[in-house]
Amino acid sequence: MSFKVLMAGRRRRGQTLAEHRHHMKDVHGRLVLDYIAAEPDNAPRRYVQNHVFDGIFPGGEGKPEPFVRGVDFVTEIWVPDLASLKASRETPFYQTHLLPDEPRMVDPEQVVGIPVNEEIVRAPDETGASRVKVFVFWHATAPAIPALIAALGVTADAALGHSRCTPAVPSPVKAIDIFALADAAAGIGFAQACRDAIRDRLPAEHDNFSIAIANEHVLNAG
Repeated sequence: MSFKVLMAGRRRRGQTLAEHRHHMKDVHGRLVLDYIAAEPDNAPRRYVQNHVFDGIFPGGEGKPEPFVRGVDFVTEIWVPDLASLKASRETPFYQTHLLPDEPRMVDPEQVVGIPVNEEIVRAPDETGASRVKVFVFWHATAPAIPALIAALGVTADAALGHSRCTPAVPSPVKAIDIFALADAAAGIGFAQACRDAIRDRLPAEHDNFSIAIANEHVLNAG
């Protein structure tokens, strides 16, 4: 079991996806790496950006933001615990360099941070290149992992890895399943099959979800 924070949200208003992704990876990502180099005891232990290029989103009133229209990114930040996360965001480096840079790439009103405990269901091959990830966000109730795998059937075999994240604090997301896929085509096909399996083979109480398909960028492997 590991502890991390998922930051999911939308890009800054008036910004193209290309501009957003360049700033997030090449500017903000560089600042995070500088933080890790300067203060390894305070900075994230592992840092991964996931740039969303497709997805399946619920829409409609009463759905949690920023998922109504779909998220543009999901960033994964590994830290030892909640106390370490709080301390990391209070350092002079973070306050001076990272915090002022965030509004240059994201809409602060459309970002949610979710501290989670992560259970590895099937470990991916970490020696491989960056992958595509499929994030399934459960907004009401999440099925038990065996029930989800049974519903997916042979579709589950296409995933190179699978983990279940459970929020450590109250959150608009009740759980997140993360699947690793080989490439964009495999990710899109998996997301479509996952959507159909949830709707056709799981109880209706689980039919409140959104899916994000993203290119993974491991900026610091930890």
